[in-house]
Amino acid sequence: MFSTLLQRIKKIVSLSVSRWDGLLLLWILLLNIALGYRINLILVICTFLGIKLARSVSTQFFVFLIAIFSVIGLLYAPTGVIYGPPDVNVVGSFLYTTPEESLGFIKQTPYYVIILGLAIFILGIVLIRNRSLLPAISKKFRVITTVIFVLIFSIGPLTKKRINLPALRFISDLSTAYHAVSRQNQDYAAIMQKKPIWHPSVGQRHYQTYILVIGESVRRDYVHAFGGQYANTPWLDKAPATLFTNYLSAGPATVISLTNTLVYKADREKQLNNSIVTLAEKSGLDTWWLSNQGVKSHSDSPIARIAKSANHTSFINQGKADYSAASSDENLLPLLENVLKNHNGNNLIILHLMGSHPRACDRTQGRFTQDIGSPELSCYSQSIAMTDALLSKVSALAQHYTKSWTMMYFSDHGLSYVDRHTSSAYLTHGDKTKQNYEVPFFILNSDATQQKVIRQRRSALDFLTTFSQWLRVQDAQIPNSCNMLSDDNCDDVHDVFDFNEKLQNYDTLPSVP
Repeated sequence: MFSTLLQRIKKIVSLSVSRWDGLLLLWILLLNIALGYRINLILVICTFLGIKLARSVSTQFFVFLIAIFSVIGLLYAPTGVIYGPPDVNVVGSFLYTTPEESLGFIKQTPYYVIILGLAIFILGIVLIRNRSLLPAISKKFRVITTVIFVLIFSIGPLTKKRINLPALRFISDLSTAYHAVSRQNQDYAAIMQKKPIWHPSVGQRHYQTYILVIGESVRRDYVHAFGGQYANTPWLDKAPATLFTNYLSAGPATVISLTNTLVYKADREKQLNNSIVTLAEKSGLDTWWLSNQGVKSHSDSPIARIAKSANHTSFINQGKADYSAASSDENLLPLLENVLKNHNGNNLIILHLMGSHPRACDRTQGRFTQDIGSPELSCYSQSIAMTDALLSKVSALAQHYTKSWTMMYFSDHGLSYVDRHTSSAYLTHGDKTKQNYEVPFFILNSDATQQKVIRQRRSALDFLTTFSQWLRVQDAQIPNSCNMLSDDNCDDVHDVFDFNEKLQNYDTLPSVP
């Protein structure tokens, strides 16, 4: 009896499966990888049966499914393989990204990821053109498959769990993330219309000019002055700066990091109107935001909104982001010199750099002085040398035009390796290692005479306290129980934000130096 049943099942399957189904199954497996999801054989089989069922019901619907997801697989593979399925960070980055930045991302994509996307697209064309060779499932098999899917889609709502078929989950994740970012942008726009809450008391300031330099994508272990093995910071090595060697960024990407660094939060709501910019203004400083980062006039990122709240704002790359050597951070120097020369005293000047943003070779024109294993890593080290040279010129301008000044520098986040220990290795955004959050931070004062090192942990989540102490102001909304600028042992902050803006314990992350 059992052998008879086995023979019947084999007969049903043989009538419903052909060698072309192998291509369909391969297409589904590759698509699953391209969308950023882990391979689950049960879900792969369910997807396979679902597409077979669609083919049996409607050829047009089958063609539509294969066509649309072949295009999605081709376009999303570079993001899916490296960053995973769509989330708030991925969608937010896409909305705030300019075509120039997208092109830079594509240039850096490993060749095997490009091949993956092309394979999905080509397989899709083959399946569509040979759809007549794909046998529709038999009537009995169709009934069985229909029952399976009815059960799957019935159990989901009953158990309050979503259906995790990769293709459906991708659409769901993308829609959820897009609506979350859209709501967030609406909230940001509304809150920027509100007046700041700051009522600071100002102490006796030691300096006339405050310069805050926000770096981009710099891992601390690549900075020689902070213990990096490559000699790329000759100026900072000797500068009488205070180096914070255990400083953590708030997040692994620019928007997540800086919105959780520069603004006040109440009940986890980021109040962009209550930022370091408006705090400085309320304390009597004239505020300047000079940026080499791109900005879209029609889709301002939260950082651009904060920048535009300054008394004076200048974006070198208005409406675009130029990552080439033509848009060097040194283009900010004439703007800085103009402020220092014509508006001397009581200024907070914020310089937002392009720094070491991937792809570094675009800004170094592929040139580097040290070969450290791969062209992109060598360019990355060189980009840090370029930032070191820039910072030396910033300090020289401040020294020339201002009697007393102080400069603070930190990077927004670190980076992760891709294809480590190969000649094609490079660094990109990530949230899975300590090095995604370990960044350089230092303060240089015009009256400093020797270099100091602060080894106590400091966190960008406490930056409002650090910043207010640097400006010598106090406000009832800002904690001030510990001197963040000293080597005092303040309460350690263990939390950092991941790509989904959920708190993670930094101490539990692996270290990949």
